[in-house]
Amino acid sequence: MSRISYLIILWFLGLLSSFSFGQTIREERFLIVLDVQEYYTNRKMSEKEAQNFIDSINFVINKMRSPNVLYVKSIHKVLNLSFSSPFVYVTHDTSSMRFDKRLHIINDNIFSKYDPNTFNLFEINDFLKKNNAKDIIIVGLLAEQCVYKSLIGGKKLGYEMFVIKEAILGKSEKSKEKAIEKMKKEGVKIIEMNALSYE
Repeated sequence: MSRISYLIILWFLGLLSSFSFGQTIREERFLIVLDVQEYYTNRKMSEKEAQNFIDSINFVINKMRSPNVLYVKSIHKVLNLSFSSPFVYVTHDTSSMRFDKRLHIINDNIFSKYDPNTFNLFEINDFLKKNNAKDIIIVGLLAEQCVYKSLIGGKKLGYEMFVIKEAILGKSEKSKEKAIEKMKKEGVKIIEMNALSYE
């Protein structure tokens, strides 16, 4: 075998190994979409704001491998009073459970939560562990509440946590910026949405 042939084979093997490494990194990156539900998008924001927000989230979803996207919705408990037994009982507000119709749902990885910290849900932790998750991106609502608490919850479990500024909303732009500063101090990495197009 000539020296040139040998060098070509080495180059080709190097190329294959770098491709495999890249695939492994992508397979370990997961996206959690939090609380993009009609209760919030139809009642708490303008039509234009909601559309821009959902377009940003859909852009991120479309950059991910389909099996690596998780959708999480909040379930609201409603306290009911009655004149007959049982006098007090709890039901679930199903209207708040519906995802916004504009959200791209690309798989069946759908979870429901009662707690602001998504990582307090056993099913999520079990799913991520079984799939060897390392890096987790969180998008959705709200920056100061579920997004922040879930990012910190993930950090405590040893995940590398990321957030995309354009794909989260806060109670106001000012409070969102304050929440992002807190996230940075806790070691959360902020990704610019336009950077995703180069991955």
